[in-house]
Amino acid sequence: MSYNIDTMQKTESTMLQSSAEERITQSRVRLLMNKPFFGTLATRLRLQEFSASTAATDGRYFYFNREFIDRLDDEELDFLVGHEVLHCVYDHMQAREDRLPVLYNVACDFNINYTLVDIGIGKIIGEDKLDGGKPCYDPKYKDMNSYEIYDELLQQGSDEMKGMDVHLEDGTGDGNDQTEGKGKSLTPAERKELQDEIKQAVLQAAQGAGDDVPADIKRMIKELTEPRLTWKDVLRVQMESSLKSDFTFMRPSKRSGEVIFPGMNKDEELHALLALDMSGSISNDTAKEMLSETHGIMQQYDSYKITVLCFDTGIYRVETFTSEDGKDIRDYEPVGGGGTEFDIVWKYMEQEGIEPDQLIMFTDGYPWGSWGNPDYCDTLFVIHGDPQKRIMSPFGSTIHYE
Repeated sequence: MSYNIDTMQKTESTMLQSSAEERITQSRVRLLMNKPFFGTLATRLRLQEFSASTAATDGRYFYFNREFIDRLDDEELDFLVGHEVLHCVYDHMQAREDRLPVLYNVACDFNINYTLVDIGIGKIIGEDKLDGGKPCYDPKYKDMNSYEIYDELLQQGSDEMKGMDVHLEDGTGDGNDQTEGKGKSLTPAERKELQDEIKQAVLQAAQGAGDDVPADIKRMIKELTEPRLTWKDVLRVQMESSLKSDFTFMRPSKRSGEVIFPGMNKDEELHALLALDMSGSISNDTAKEMLSETHGIMQQYDSYKITVLCFDTGIYRVETFTSEDGKDIRDYEPVGGGGTEFDIVWKYMEQEGIEPDQLIMFTDGYPWGSWGNPDYCDTLFVIHGDPQKRIMSPFGSTIHYE
C-alpha cells in the first residue's frame, strides 16, 4: 500500500485545526452547563487563531495559539476561557492608561486568576505550559484591584515579569508578542461602542445566570443598573451643602399667598480649596476638566473664594480666585510629578490659617501614609483611575471620576 505524504500532512493539519477549535467550543459548553455566566459571555467571543504564544482577547475575539491549546488539559482550558472572559468584564483592554503595558497585564492576571480559583473555574495553568509566562496567582491579592496589584508589583521591581496571556489594547498587543493583522487602533467612538457592547452582554449574562455571578461582578452590575449621580452632580451638591447657613427665609411672592418658603442664599460667600494630586497619575487635561467644572459651580454664587493648589510630596502653585478679582480658574496651570502625601495639604492649611467650607481632593486615592485630618473641614475625595470603584476614603465623602 502506498501513502501520499502531502495528503497525510494536510489531513493531520486539518485534524489539529479542528481539534483546537472544537476543544474551545467544548469548553464553552462545559461552562454554559456549570458556570452559565462565564459560558454565556464566552460564546460571544469569535475564535481566531494567531501567532503569539498563548491566547488573548480584544473584547470581540478569542485569539488562540493552536500549539498552546493542545498543551492544555480540559480543566486548564476552562480556566483559560474564563480568564479571557474576565478580561472583557473588567475592561482591561481600555483601563491601563499610562501604566507599563506588560506589568499591568501581569497585575490584571493576578486580579482575574484569584477570582477564577475562588469560584472554581477549571484549574490554574501550570508554568511549564506558559512559554516563559507565570500562572499569576497569589491569595494575598484578595480584595485588591488591578491598579493596587500593579503598584505593589512595581514597588517589588517585578517589571520584567511576564503574565499568563497576551494583553491586547486596540489590537496592538502588549510588547511581548504581536498578532497578525491586529494593528488598527480604535477611535474614541469605536472604543465607546465596544465598552457599551460588553456592558450589555454582561448584564444579559447575569440575568440568565441567577446566583452564578461572582460577588465583585454583582457590585459592578449594581452600579451599572442603579440610578446614580455623576461626580459632577455630587461635587455641586457637596459644595452647596457645605454652607452651614445656606438657606434664608424669603418673603413670599404674590402667587405664593402668605406661605414663607426657604430658598438658597447665594449672597453668602462660599470658600473652597481644590487640591490637585499631580503625582503623575492625573494628566494636565484631566485636571483642567476638574478646574472647568469647579469654575461652573462657583459662578452660581454672588460671592466666592476658591484656593487652588497642586501637591505631591510638596505644595505648588497656590492661587486664589474670587468673585471680585476677575481671574479665571480655568487659566490655572497644574504642576507636579513626585510621590503622594495627603497630609501635606492639611499641614499647609493649618500653617496658613485656611479653613475652607469645602476641601476637594482630586486624587488617584493612593497616599503614602495617612489620608489626612478627618476633623479639620468637610472633605470630598474625587477618585480618578479606579474604574472598579473599590477605593473609598476613610472619612469625608467619596465620588469616582469618570
